[in-house]
Amino acid sequence: MGRIIFSYRIAYDMGFAPCIDNNIFTLACCKGGQIRNGKNILTGLRYHVGQHYYRNPVDEIYLFGIYKNGMLYYARITDVVMMDEYFSTRGKRVYGDRADQIYDAEAGILKRNDLLPHIHPKGSVQNEQDRNGHYVLVSRQFTYFGKNAPAIDAEILRMLPKNREIKRYADSCSEYETIHSYAMGVIGSFQGVIGAPHDSLYD
Repeated sequence: MGRIIFSYRIAYDMGFAPCIDNNIFTLACCKGGQIRNGKNILTGLRYHVGQHYYRNPVDEIYLFGIYKNGMLYYARITDVVMMDEYFSTRGKRVYGDRADQIYDAEAGILKRNDLLPHIHPKGSVQNEQDRNGHYVLVSRQFTYFGKNAPAIDAEILRMLPKNREIKRYADSCSEYETIHSYAMGVIGSFQGVIGAPHDSLYD
């Protein structure tokens, strides 16, 4: 069994991506991919984590979310599902009412619904970028700090992404243990949702 951390910086913290409703962590939108010259480019975090999960099903996979140099969350991925499963009628029953369920899956095709119309509005290129993620990342073992996000120690911050790139740390490198031990030390006995998101989803 291997262990790996994926780390990235979050531009907006609204309780949408990630979504932390019902004490379940999901990353179902954003971080999907890009479109260049009319072609879908599968560069996003969700796609790469989903691929790793299915190729290495016994690995421990962690996400380290950074917001303005604070540790917004640390999550162990406990499940990965396809987007058309998560956004299906059955998926919505399994995961309950959630702020990130802005799509409906009809015959395997994702269609933008009327939830949160100001987020990734219908017709937006962001919808296609979402779909390029292919997967929804799920965690039932996470700590989300929200507005209570602690500042990341300078030594650890130097190892983490500086801009919008995604960095990964396998347990074969020394950085993995340093970052994981640090994150677990910050979390301590805390688990679940600790603080509210920094910004309102409904403004």
